[in-house]
Amino acid sequence: MSAEQSAADHRRAPTVELELSALVLGDGPRSRADPDHVRVLTECDTVLPPILVHRHSMRVVDGVHRVLAARARGRTTITAQWFDGDERDAFVLAVQLNTVHGLPLTRDDRKRAAVKILHSHPDMSDRAIAVLAGLSGKVVADLRREHTGGVSEPRVGRDGRVRPASTAAGRAVAAQIIRDDPGASLREIARRAGISVGTARDVRRRLAEGRDPVPGADSQHAVPGPTGSDVKQADHMSVFNVLCNDPSFRLNEVGRLVLQQLHTQLRRIEDWRDLAPGVPPHGRAAVAEILSRCADDLLRTAETLRTYDVPGVPVQSSGNSSHAPVGRLLTAGADRRPHVQHHSVAYRRVPPRAR
Repeated sequence: MSAEQSAADHRRAPTVELELSALVLGDGPRSRADPDHVRVLTECDTVLPPILVHRHSMRVVDGVHRVLAARARGRTTITAQWFDGDERDAFVLAVQLNTVHGLPLTRDDRKRAAVKILHSHPDMSDRAIAVLAGLSGKVVADLRREHTGGVSEPRVGRDGRVRPASTAAGRAVAAQIIRDDPGASLREIARRAGISVGTARDVRRRLAEGRDPVPGADSQHAVPGPTGSDVKQADHMSVFNVLCNDPSFRLNEVGRLVLQQLHTQLRRIEDWRDLAPGVPPHGRAAVAEILSRCADDLLRTAETLRTYDVPGVPVQSSGNSSHAPVGRLLTAGADRRPHVQHHSVAYRRVPPRAR
């Protein structure tokens, strides 16, 4: 039962008259009673609300100041309502009630109460505890790390639903589901991975963009600029997207052709990954040899490209006849230019060639 439900239930509970001498004070969220507040309640002529008492222990859950004021008036009984939950839930309810009415708890009292709830209800989310104790979620998260080590266990939110403390594992499961079954609905992915539909949608979007499904996990691949060292460390698609946003490529005819060739090459890599398991056994060695030689050619081209940034090294065209000169590629005929424009749509960030 949540604290919100307990608070609502106790307001509807019947009242009883209890002997003041039978009540137990202490072990509440407040470090000490405020004598000034007791004096105000003692002098108050209005009827005060009933106190809340834990039936099993007779401990006052809410209303310590009212009990002290009744004693100061010389009374022997007080109007009360019973709380029938366990003592851990009684403390949670005491924190909630003392936060929303009566004399406010001090910040230190609220932090101590939050720490006690973290130990007694480790499955309660930071936000749920923050609302109960009148603190921010960040403060509760810091208290959890400081006092409990911040162990990542599934937690219960304010709505009563159980969620993992971290969605990293669920995101990884969702990513695998999407790879295995691209047509699966978001609700199906969310149900099978134990995450929300919104998180499943974000995982699908990140995979479509070539990014890691877990936010922050691909931060090591962040690319401030398409330099050689960055390319070595970064994800291919991330680098490609950077180039697609570069006006030097988008607004330059050679640049657009380079983007087209890179896009085709990246798609071919994915195609080969899909085709590899189905290559007939007797031809695998031959196919692997051809691919290796193609990779060697690309590697030599990449090394040549890197030398262009070295001072004093002249830019020379490749002597390999298998590589068409740029001029011939750009003047290959009318069928080539619409082809470049058509592929620019696939980049999403590359506008059609300026007329």
